[in-house]
Amino acid sequence: MLICSPDPVSRDHLTRLLAAIGGYRAAVSVSPAAALQCALEQPPDLLICSHEPALCDGLALVASLRGKVWVPVLLAAKTWTPELVKAAVAEGVAAFLTSFPTEAELSHALLEARIRLEHEDLLRTKLRESEQRLADRKVIEKAKGSLMEQERISEDAAFKLMRSQSMTRRISMAQLAEELLKKSGLPGSP
Repeated sequence: MLICSPDPVSRDHLTRLLAAIGGYRAAVSVSPAAALQCALEQPPDLLICSHEPALCDGLALVASLRGKVWVPVLLAAKTWTPELVKAAVAEGVAAFLTSFPTEAELSHALLEARIRLEHEDLLRTKLRESEQRLADRKVIEKAKGSLMEQERISEDAAFKLMRSQSMTRRISMAQLAEELLKKSGLPGSP
Protein backbone atom coordinates (compact mmCIF):
# COMPACT_ATOMS: atom_id res chain seq x y z
CA MET A 1 0.00 0.00 0.00
CA LEU A 2 1.07 3.56 -0.59
CA ILE A 3 0.02 6.59 1.45
CA CYS A 4 0.42 10.05 -0.07
CA SER A 5 -0.04 12.93 2.34
CA PRO A 6 2.02 16.00 3.19
CA ASP A 7 0.81 15.78 6.80
CA PRO A 8 3.07 13.55 8.95
CA VAL A 9 0.35 13.14 11.59
CA SER A 10 -2.10 11.89 8.95
CA ARG A 11 0.50 9.53 7.46
CA ASP A 12 1.31 8.08 10.89
CA HIS A 13 -2.38 7.75 11.77
CA LEU A 14 -3.15 5.85 8.53
CA THR A 15 -0.06 3.67 8.90
CA ARG A 16 -1.07 2.68 12.45
CA LEU A 17 -4.68 2.00 11.40
CA LEU A 18 -3.61 -0.18 8.48
CA ALA A 19 -1.33 -2.20 10.76
CA ALA A 20 -4.13 -2.58 13.32
CA ILE A 21 -6.78 -3.57 10.77
CA GLY A 22 -4.92 -6.33 9.03
CA GLY A 23 -1.21 -6.05 9.48
CA TYR A 24 -0.90 -4.02 6.29
CA ARG A 25 2.40 -2.32 5.66
CA ALA A 26 2.46 0.94 3.78
CA ALA A 27 5.06 3.01 2.02
CA VAL A 28 4.63 6.75 2.46
CA SER A 29 5.10 9.71 0.18
CA VAL A 30 4.83 13.38 1.01
CA SER A 31 4.11 14.59 -2.51
CA PRO A 32 1.95 13.50 -5.43
CA ALA A 33 4.99 13.61 -7.75
CA ALA A 34 6.90 11.13 -5.57
CA ALA A 35 3.79 8.95 -5.19
CA LEU A 36 3.29 8.96 -8.96
CA GLN A 37 6.87 7.88 -9.57
CA CYS A 38 6.61 5.17 -6.92
CA ALA A 39 3.29 3.87 -8.30
CA LEU A 40 4.61 3.78 -11.86
CA GLU A 41 7.76 1.92 -10.84
CA GLN A 42 6.00 -0.62 -8.64
CA PRO A 43 2.20 -0.33 -8.57
CA PRO A 44 0.87 -0.69 -5.03
CA ASP A 45 -2.16 -2.81 -4.18
CA LEU A 46 -3.85 0.37 -2.94
CA LEU A 47 -3.17 4.09 -2.82
CA ILE A 48 -4.50 6.25 0.00
CA CYS A 49 -4.12 9.86 -1.03
CA SER A 50 -5.08 13.05 0.74
CA HIS A 51 -6.77 15.77 -1.24
CA GLU A 52 -5.81 19.23 -0.13
CA PRO A 53 -5.54 21.13 -3.42
CA ALA A 54 -3.01 23.68 -2.17
CA LEU A 55 -0.71 21.02 -0.66
CA CYS A 56 -1.53 17.67 -2.20
CA ASP A 57 -3.91 17.47 -5.15
CA GLY A 58 -5.10 13.89 -4.87
CA LEU A 59 -7.37 14.20 -7.90
CA ALA A 60 -4.47 15.32 -10.08
CA LEU A 61 -2.48 12.32 -8.88
CA VAL A 62 -5.32 9.93 -9.72
CA ALA A 63 -5.68 11.58 -13.15
CA SER A 64 -1.93 11.18 -13.75
CA LEU A 65 -2.14 7.46 -12.97
CA ARG A 66 -5.13 6.89 -15.23
CA GLY A 67 -4.26 4.99 -18.37
CA LYS A 68 -0.74 4.23 -17.13
CA VAL A 69 -1.34 1.87 -14.22
CA TRP A 70 -4.45 0.59 -12.46
CA VAL A 71 -4.32 1.30 -8.74
CA PRO A 72 -7.40 1.37 -6.52
CA VAL A 73 -7.49 4.73 -4.74
CA LEU A 74 -8.96 5.84 -1.43
CA LEU A 75 -9.20 9.62 -1.39
CA ALA A 76 -9.08 11.41 1.97
CA ALA A 77 -10.36 14.98 2.29
CA LYS A 78 -11.32 17.33 5.11
CA THR A 79 -14.57 18.28 3.40
CA TRP A 80 -16.53 16.67 0.61
CA THR A 81 -18.62 18.64 -1.83
CA PRO A 82 -20.85 17.14 -4.49
CA GLU A 83 -18.47 18.53 -7.13
CA LEU A 84 -15.45 16.88 -5.51
CA VAL A 85 -17.23 13.53 -5.20
CA LYS A 86 -18.37 13.72 -8.83
CA ALA A 87 -14.84 14.56 -10.03
CA ALA A 88 -13.34 11.79 -7.86
CA VAL A 89 -15.75 9.19 -9.18
CA ALA A 90 -15.04 10.32 -12.76
CA GLU A 91 -11.31 9.80 -12.12
CA GLY A 92 -11.94 6.30 -10.76
CA VAL A 93 -11.59 6.79 -7.01
CA ALA A 94 -12.72 3.57 -5.32
CA ALA A 95 -13.74 4.94 -1.91
CA PHE A 96 -13.69 8.07 0.23
CA LEU A 97 -12.26 8.87 3.65
CA THR A 98 -12.24 11.75 6.04
CA SER A 99 -8.79 13.20 6.77
CA PHE A 100 -8.51 11.27 10.04
CA PRO A 101 -10.71 8.19 9.64
CA THR A 102 -11.56 5.83 12.45
CA GLU A 103 -10.55 2.19 12.21
CA ALA A 104 -14.14 1.31 11.28
CA GLU A 105 -14.25 3.96 8.52
CA LEU A 106 -10.96 2.76 7.05
CA SER A 107 -12.09 -0.88 7.22
CA HIS A 108 -15.31 0.05 5.42
CA ALA A 109 -13.41 2.02 2.75
CA LEU A 110 -11.02 -0.90 2.17
CA LEU A 111 -13.97 -3.25 1.78
CA GLU A 112 -15.69 -0.84 -0.60
CA ALA A 113 -12.50 -0.47 -2.67
CA ARG A 114 -12.07 -4.25 -2.88
CA ILE A 115 -15.67 -4.76 -3.98
CA ARG A 116 -15.43 -1.98 -6.58
CA LEU A 117 -12.20 -3.48 -7.89
CA GLU A 118 -13.81 -6.91 -8.24
CA HIS A 119 -16.81 -5.33 -10.00
CA GLU A 120 -14.58 -3.37 -12.40
CA ASP A 121 -12.51 -6.48 -13.13
CA LEU A 122 -15.73 -8.33 -13.97
CA LEU A 123 -16.85 -5.49 -16.25
CA ARG A 124 -13.44 -5.44 -18.01
CA THR A 125 -13.67 -9.20 -18.55
CA LYS A 126 -17.19 -8.90 -19.97
CA LEU A 127 -16.07 -6.07 -22.25
CA ARG A 128 -13.10 -8.08 -23.57
CA GLU A 129 -15.37 -11.09 -24.17
CA SER A 130 -17.94 -8.94 -25.98
CA GLU A 131 -15.25 -7.35 -28.14
CA GLN A 132 -13.89 -10.83 -29.01
CA ARG A 133 -17.37 -12.13 -29.89
CA LEU A 134 -17.93 -9.11 -32.14
CA ALA A 135 -14.55 -9.59 -33.85
CA ASP A 136 -15.31 -13.31 -34.29
CA ARG A 137 -18.74 -12.51 -35.74
CA LYS A 138 -17.20 -10.09 -38.26
CA VAL A 139 -14.66 -12.69 -39.43
CA ILE A 140 -17.35 -15.36 -39.69
CA GLU A 141 -19.62 -13.07 -41.72
CA LYS A 142 -16.73 -12.12 -44.01
CA ALA A 143 -15.80 -15.79 -44.55
CA LYS A 144 -19.44 -16.70 -45.10
CA GLY A 145 -19.73 -14.00 -47.76
CA SER A 146 -16.55 -15.22 -49.45
CA LEU A 147 -17.81 -18.81 -49.39
CA MET A 148 -21.17 -17.72 -50.86
CA GLU A 149 -19.39 -15.96 -53.69
CA GLN A 150 -16.89 -18.75 -54.43
CA GLU A 151 -19.34 -21.64 -54.21
CA ARG A 152 -22.36 -19.68 -55.47
CA ILE A 153 -24.51 -20.84 -52.56
CA SER A 154 -27.03 -19.14 -50.30
CA GLU A 155 -26.17 -17.53 -47.00
CA ASP A 156 -27.94 -20.33 -45.12
CA ALA A 157 -26.05 -23.01 -47.06
CA ALA A 158 -22.72 -21.26 -46.46
CA PHE A 159 -23.42 -21.07 -42.74
CA LYS A 160 -24.44 -24.75 -42.55
CA LEU A 161 -21.31 -25.77 -44.46
CA MET A 162 -19.09 -23.74 -42.13
CA ARG A 163 -20.84 -25.09 -39.04
CA SER A 164 -20.49 -28.66 -40.29
CA GLN A 165 -16.77 -28.21 -41.02
CA SER A 166 -16.25 -26.53 -37.66
CA MET A 167 -17.91 -29.41 -35.81
CA THR A 168 -16.17 -32.12 -37.87
CA ARG A 169 -12.73 -30.57 -37.35
CA ARG A 170 -13.51 -29.58 -33.74
CA ILE A 171 -12.42 -25.98 -34.16
CA SER A 172 -14.33 -22.80 -33.53
CA MET A 173 -16.27 -21.07 -36.27
CA ALA A 174 -13.92 -18.10 -35.92
CA GLN A 175 -10.84 -20.31 -36.47
CA LEU A 176 -12.45 -21.90 -39.50
CA ALA A 177 -13.40 -18.48 -40.84
CA GLU A 178 -9.79 -17.26 -40.45
CA GLU A 179 -8.56 -20.33 -42.39
CA LEU A 180 -11.13 -19.84 -45.14
CA LEU A 181 -10.22 -16.17 -45.52
CA LYS A 182 -6.51 -17.01 -45.58
CA LYS A 183 -7.10 -19.62 -48.33
CA SER A 184 -9.09 -17.12 -50.37
CA GLY A 185 -6.40 -14.47 -49.94
CA LEU A 186 -8.62 -12.11 -48.00
CA PRO A 187 -7.49 -10.49 -44.75
CA GLY A 188 -8.96 -12.12 -41.62
CA SER A 189 -9.49 -10.21 -38.44
CA PRO A 190 -10.74 -6.65 -38.89
